[in-house]
Amino acid sequence: MFDVDWNSCIQCGACVAVCPLPGFTSQFDTIATHRPCDVSCMACERICPVTAISSEPGPDDDQLA
Repeated sequence: MFDVDWNSCIQCGACVAVCPLPGFTSQFDTIATHRPCDVSCMACERICPVTAISSEPGPDDDQLA
């Protein structure tokens, strides 16, 4: 899952441009938030110029630790 800090996001579209999943965008032209990502490449988090994107552990991830 991903979280976007909307106070920091400048809506540059870089995250959408590098996302390999077609249609994995929100109504604000950013990556979809609070949806599981099937690829988990983290390209969107790395490309964000203002570090507004962060990954969140999924509901089952705490059981793996």
